[in-house]
Amino acid sequence: MHRDFKIKRGIYLVQPPHELDIHNFYDFQELRYSVAERTCSFLWRRSKRNGVPASLPASATIEFRGVTEFRFRPREPKMPFSEDDCVRNFGYWTDENWAEDSVMICNDPQTSHTECLNAIDFMSGALVIVQADSAHATIVP
Repeated sequence: MHRDFKIKRGIYLVQPPHELDIHNFYDFQELRYSVAERTCSFLWRRSKRNGVPASLPASATIEFRGVTEFRFRPREPKMPFSEDDCVRNFGYWTDENWAEDSVMICNDPQTSHTECLNAIDFMSGALVIVQADSAHATIVP
């Protein structure tokens, strides 16, 4: 799959010259999945919490194109709703037993594991898994 960005250490969206901490400085806003267009997009906005630099870009969107697989694991019911907007990890997912039902944090999945899917895991326990032809980031100043 072609990407025009990288994910570093599971929480940094890197698209030069930007390296955005989507765990600490951005709040997840929405997920849009279009069956007809085969796209899935994720939107983050700069958090309004104290300590978040106002100089950071206002928002970031990641759009997956040519989606061939979409999965959603629901949030943990006992978690506070305030945890729905916070990314825990952005990485890869596989159904293989060795992965122990978790999101792998790495630059790219090993080439021998072509069944790895993109995965975004949230602090609330929700998990979105996407397989697509490409992924594109748009960062808005």
